[in-house]
Amino acid sequence: MPDLTGPLGRLGHYGRLGWSTAGLIIGAALLVIAVGVLLPLVLPLLVVAVVGATLQPVVDRLRRRGVPAGVAALVGALAVPLGLIVLIVLFGLAVAEEAPQWTRALEHAGEWLHHQLGADPVKALRQWPGWRSALTGIGTALASTAVVVVQLAVGVLIGGYLLFYVFRDGERCIALIESRVPQRPGLARELVRSAAYQFRRYMFGTTVIAMMDAAVITLGAILLNLPMAGTIAVITFVAAYVPYLGAWISAAFAVAVALGSGGVPAALWMLLIVLITQNILEGILRPTVFGRALGLHPVVVLGVTILGAVIGGLFGVFLAPPVTAIVVSWRKALKSQTASGGTA
Repeated sequence: MPDLTGPLGRLGHYGRLGWSTAGLIIGAALLVIAVGVLLPLVLPLLVVAVVGATLQPVVDRLRRRGVPAGVAALVGALAVPLGLIVLIVLFGLAVAEEAPQWTRALEHAGEWLHHQLGADPVKALRQWPGWRSALTGIGTALASTAVVVVQLAVGVLIGGYLLFYVFRDGERCIALIESRVPQRPGLARELVRSAAYQFRRYMFGTTVIAMMDAAVITLGAILLNLPMAGTIAVITFVAAYVPYLGAWISAAFAVAVALGSGGVPAALWMLLIVLITQNILEGILRPTVFGRALGLHPVVVLGVTILGAVIGGLFGVFLAPPVTAIVVSWRKALKSQTASGGTA
């Protein structure tokens, strides 16, 4: 044992402690940088893993009922693209149906602005010195949205292609991994099933959040006496599964319906309801729901969600809780494997 009672001993102890702390900080920084660089590359695979783990029981049930493996895999792979197509078609039909009401509402809004401003709002906007910059900003935002939509479409197509082979050849891949891993037989399969279970629990938590969003926003639409409350409920519920873009789509649809049927006051009330639901209520409910679903403390869920946002943006927010739960469950499995190997 080194002598820590003398000045040199204490100095050496503090020096080792300082180097350990510096190494820990540098290692954490390098880990954050590495994850930030690699996340865009592995993100499609992680999203495919989430969807695949969620839909795998459906594919397995089809195969048990005698459906050929290829057909069952194709049904599972097409579930997400077809769901998005149905959502887009439903959104488009509702927009086309409500277009006349929105035209009249915009006319009423223009008249209200004319009364408040004492002048034509379009003329006042044209006389505003910064209107060109504002239009440029709006154009840039629309272009960015179009790029995101195209990227999402390409990602959905690639994800569907990968999902087909995951569903069809998943068991074969697990067996291949198991034959290459120098651990006890069945450990690789146990780890994969544990990860799939955590992903399914996470999607269960997302479903609870989606139900809350749909219930509160639909109740607000009913209280405001808006039409198409059922359509608002369906679009809000389904869009909750799409990170970031889904919230914008559902919010825009609900506010547009309110504008078309009740004018500016109803639209403002609906916008307030949407903002409170998707920001305040979700912020309170999400850590608790995901904490119980994933077996993590709500504070841990909140912390890893913030860390995921820093490292991976909005998709990091989406993936951080289930990935953390998987790491915890794998650590327990490997620790039990080491303990059983040590006692054997």
